Amino acid sequence: MAGVFTPDGDYNESAANQLDGRVNSMVWLMVLAVIVLIWGLFATMRIGQSPSNKEQNPQYFQDTGKKWLRLLGFYGISIVAAAIIIVILIK
Repeated sequence: MAGVFTPDGDYNESAANQLDGRVNSMVWLMVLAVIVLIWGLFATMRIGQSPSNKEQNPQYFQDTGKKWLRLLGFYGISIVAAAIIIVILIK
């Protein structure tokens, strides 16, 4: 395993091991976040395409372009926010 250089210019093997431990402990959180995002997208699409939704609200399919754009915006913002949080926590 490779070490890291400290700001003083010293080579530190244990600092690299600590960093590897932090990154490895974050992997399961990243996987969990991706699973939640995928499940949310799947559930949202199932609800939007459900027959009961079409029967109860026939005007639901008007202006679908705006609705899809807004939904994609929410998911895009969520993905970017999750990525930023992960980068901050890894550093």
